[in-house]
Amino acid sequence: MIAVHVCSEVYPYSRTGMLGDSVFGLAKSLSALNVQTYVISPMYISSGCYDTSAVSKEMTVTVTAGGAVYSFDIYEAQTDGITFIFLRNDEFYCRRYIYGTSSYDYSDNDVRFGMFSLASLEYLRRAGIDADVIHCHEWQTGLVPIYKHLFYNDMKAKTVFTVHDITYQGLFSKFSIQALGLPWEMYNVEELEFYENISMLKGGSSHADYITFPSPTYAEEVKSGDFSFGLGSFMGKFEGRSMGILCGVDYDRFDPQNDSLIAKSYGADTVRDKQINKDDFLTETGLKGADRPLFLLETKFSERKGLELLTDSAEKLSEIEADFAFLGYGDAKYCSKFKEIANNYDNIFTSIGISETMLHKAYAAADFVLRPSLTEPCGKSQLLGMRYGALPVVRRTGGLIDTVKDIDEGGYGFFIDGYSRHDLLKQINRAVEFFADRDIFYKCAANVMGVDFSWRRTAEQYLILYRRLVGGN
Repeated sequence: MIAVHVCSEVYPYSRTGMLGDSVFGLAKSLSALNVQTYVISPMYISSGCYDTSAVSKEMTVTVTAGGAVYSFDIYEAQTDGITFIFLRNDEFYCRRYIYGTSSYDYSDNDVRFGMFSLASLEYLRRAGIDADVIHCHEWQTGLVPIYKHLFYNDMKAKTVFTVHDITYQGLFSKFSIQALGLPWEMYNVEELEFYENISMLKGGSSHADYITFPSPTYAEEVKSGDFSFGLGSFMGKFEGRSMGILCGVDYDRFDPQNDSLIAKSYGADTVRDKQINKDDFLTETGLKGADRPLFLLETKFSERKGLELLTDSAEKLSEIEADFAFLGYGDAKYCSKFKEIANNYDNIFTSIGISETMLHKAYAAADFVLRPSLTEPCGKSQLLGMRYGALPVVRRTGGLIDTVKDIDEGGYGFFIDGYSRHDLLKQINRAVEFFADRDIFYKCAANVMGVDFSWRRTAEQYLILYRRLVGGN
């Protein structure tokens, strides 16, 4: 079985959020299952994450669209059983940011990622890689199934298109069709057209052999008006060739028993050593409540993450016998607001921009992980929290439903049922009360560390899908 993942970012070379982590985690786990695995991604020179001694230039490929010619130098690297293929075009990818700033996206993202998609297929042909599956991730690669249909239909590979977050649809002017070398016949409601624009996400969904989502509940939610961002009826048409497969966590990278970045390693049988890590984290952040529960929010600061519930509740949070650590990056207005809150209240800490060390230390210290999202395709922070023995306090939506079971139902978490400050504070206070009995709390924390949310479990499900698509190979 040969699987090729095409993506706009991949850890550890490029990352803005969960997408890069997800592609790497799945690819590494598939490789461990004896799948010959390739990952194709742009080469973002400005990221500084490319070891020149480990990356070798293989060839140059050229593609043409809209009367323009685009050239890509091809580099290769091998790590974790994966063959990484990087497409270098400095005009497109040698920029400070991958997609744009927090205020605006680059105006040529249609061509930047459209030509990346086309060049990825051209590379596969030139390199003679006879892939069984081409797995495309998010709107940036939505044109891969279309270009394959138009220009590479001789390739036997089946295409899988994963919609990691339907919020981001790759919307551009309909006149992008010309620059992307696509026929105007595709500008219709069944393929690319979306309210006088084109949607690359629609294009990928309409032409892929199969569509996946990062959790089963989210796969159903995107078919409804409230969570589909205008694509509910469109997604509903793919009932027979779509499904949700729960994402996972890299259990090699995040392992509290073998984590060199935390003050004290621990396992389920030594979960009380989390207190040593909490003491270390409190010292580093200036928080004072060693005997109080620590709540962690770690996320990209953006809409729909429930951040306004927290910022609007800051005064009430300051009155609770607990500490709060808010770690994130992204939207400038949220970054500013969270910094202001931390300056005003002694039991609240904010870090804008998250280092790898801070990430590990925070999860090892946390007693509870907050995820009050309005919508959540899967959610990674609650999975990381449970890996490190922190209990989730999450809203009942999307992948949070698929990964959390409430304490009152014999589980290990606390569900926020509504979407209001009252609902949020009610569950935070409920968690504080639960923390008061340390014996029960640590027993629950130890149990949740044993729940399997690894990428291997996810990869096994994808391998079943791949084999079904290609006829059992």
